Amino acid sequence: MTDPVNERTRALERYAAGVLEFDAVLGLVAAHATTSLGRRALLELSPRGDHEARAALARCRELSGCLARQDEPGLVGVTDPFPDGIEGRLDEDRIAAVRDFLDANLRLKRWALAREEELPETAALMAASPDTLPLLERVDRVVDGRGRVRPEASGRLARLRDTLSSVGARIDSILRQVVARPEVRSALSDGGVHRRAGRPVLAVRAKQAGRVRGLVHDRSQSGESIFIEPQEVVELGNRLAEARADERREVERILIELSRELLEQRSVIDGAALRVGELEVALASARYAAAVDARPALQPADDGASEGLLLRAARHPLLIAQVDVGELDEVVPVDLRLGVDFDMLLITGPNTGGKTLALKTGGLFALMTRAGLPVPADDGTTVPLYDRICADIGDEQEIRQNLSTFASHLVRVRAALADATPESLVLLDELGGGTDPDEGGALGTAVLERLLLAGVPTLVSTHIGKLKEFAYRHARAENACAEFDNKTLAPRYRLMLGTPGESCALVIARRIGLDERVCEVAAERLERREGELDELMGDVRSARMAAEETRKGAEEELARARARTQAVEERAKALEERSEQLEREAQKGIEERMRDAMRTLERARSLLDQLPKETAASMTETLLQLEDELTGASLTERREAFLQSLGKGSLVFLPRYRQRVIVHKLDHERRVLVAKMGSMKVKVSFDEVTPYESL
Repeated sequence: MTDPVNERTRALERYAAGVLEFDAVLGLVAAHATTSLGRRALLELSPRGDHEARAALARCRELSGCLARQDEPGLVGVTDPFPDGIEGRLDEDRIAAVRDFLDANLRLKRWALAREEELPETAALMAASPDTLPLLERVDRVVDGRGRVRPEASGRLARLRDTLSSVGARIDSILRQVVARPEVRSALSDGGVHRRAGRPVLAVRAKQAGRVRGLVHDRSQSGESIFIEPQEVVELGNRLAEARADERREVERILIELSRELLEQRSVIDGAALRVGELEVALASARYAAAVDARPALQPADDGASEGLLLRAARHPLLIAQVDVGELDEVVPVDLRLGVDFDMLLITGPNTGGKTLALKTGGLFALMTRAGLPVPADDGTTVPLYDRICADIGDEQEIRQNLSTFASHLVRVRAALADATPESLVLLDELGGGTDPDEGGALGTAVLERLLLAGVPTLVSTHIGKLKEFAYRHARAENACAEFDNKTLAPRYRLMLGTPGESCALVIARRIGLDERVCEVAAERLERREGELDELMGDVRSARMAAEETRKGAEEELARARARTQAVEERAKALEERSEQLEREAQKGIEERMRDAMRTLERARSLLDQLPKETAASMTETLLQLEDELTGASLTERREAFLQSLGKGSLVFLPRYRQRVIVHKLDHERRVLVAKMGSMKVKVSFDEVTPYESL
């Protein structure tokens, strides 16, 4: 039985995605995919769960780093293994494509897992991809890289191809003998062997056809040549044709069997396609981010505590695309915030001033973030993972339901009131419009109060004057206006928080030359009705605008301070790394000198036998003291820490052999270790071990 609540929620989500043109934006990102699998994965992308969205954004962030390092994964061989739900027998080209995909999956797994430390989410994604090696090996036993069935795919096929080869060779030998006969050679139009319906034939001049006995298979267009299969090879040709038919049947049987096996393993292949598709979604997202200066709006350290919606210089993706093709000169960035100081933002101002664009940008960015895509905005932009987006945008009429424009608005508003939560985002465009302004204002006020009471993050645009007062009476609501140039009558597409906007009807009327007396009468009536209120709102507006300017200034200063702090931290990190590098170089130099000194010491010991006993004993004691001093001098804290960290399987460098080797066994007490060097094992003291390769 269908759940009406869930069905209504899905309908709201489909409507929101439609009016926000989410599919068109997916197309823009999909243009950066290079394979059919990646394009399909992107075009079918839908809002994700919290964990999946965070993981997708993290992968986009990781792959952006790979692009910067020119270390992106190779997608050669990646294709959609089963487009359009292929069933039944797969042709050779499709089998070759599946084979290449199985290989690409393994290659991409290795690529990601080799970078697990710097790409943890990408590595986790590909680690979950099924192991396609057994299936790949099975396919490779049957077909070659082009999907052609191998002779060794079955014993029968091998025998048939041997027969084809031997019979074909016998036919060629006999034909050479026939062509070598003088009476035949002189009757031929050319000396080559031709094929007609798979049979070997000679081109014989029509007037001399009697010189070559055999079966006539064809005639040239001019009629001057006849294609004859010599009698000597007719029987062999029959055998060859039968063998070819048998071969085709055997190849068909093998391909049907392989197709069945691949389709039986469909879940494995689809599982790999899902992960590889997600990998390309991240890669295409990273490319898109680089192309339009976009970034994930959910920060890596986000612990789920909402910072609210904060857009910094947000640019609508579709407008960016219009600039790219020359349909638009520039995109004016949108700054917008919601959810920290206030839960509701009422945007007012003249038509075409950017009110609806601000709503759509906020809603679209919420959808993109929920889908795991980067958004074109400056650093500092944050977008919460809203659980749903309830939107009423546009003035379309529900003709099929016999609803007016106003009624169709109310249907979506009703659904928003029923389904929205404090974790949702509600977008209401031109609230209260389409009916009497007084009634529309009263109804709009009631709707806003209900949403505000429920703590639902809401973006509203309106022309209704009464709704402009709403934010002044409610602490968790705020006004914003779409800026308008009174001189040029052109919108500036910028939002100014803290003040309601004017519809500018009288300004526009005067600019376009409407009778001045009419404009004066309208102005007088407006002043009589709203004079005192305008004065009050003007005072409040000035205060709020001043506060907003102060807040923006503080934010800019904070951003500069953070940038300075980051620069200092990066400088300190660079100095620390340089210090460690110098210390390593110094340590390396000390160790090399110590080894030289120890070798000199060993040479001195080798001469002790040539000295008198008493002198040799005294010299031995001196050499032991010198060895102790040299050993102590070479053991800095860093080197001692290195030696203590060694274990079985550790990699070390042995300067004596100029090789990096694997530790097999350690004796920390005697300070010796056994290392594997190829098939050999060597025993060396700790003094001969270093982490640094000698120059």
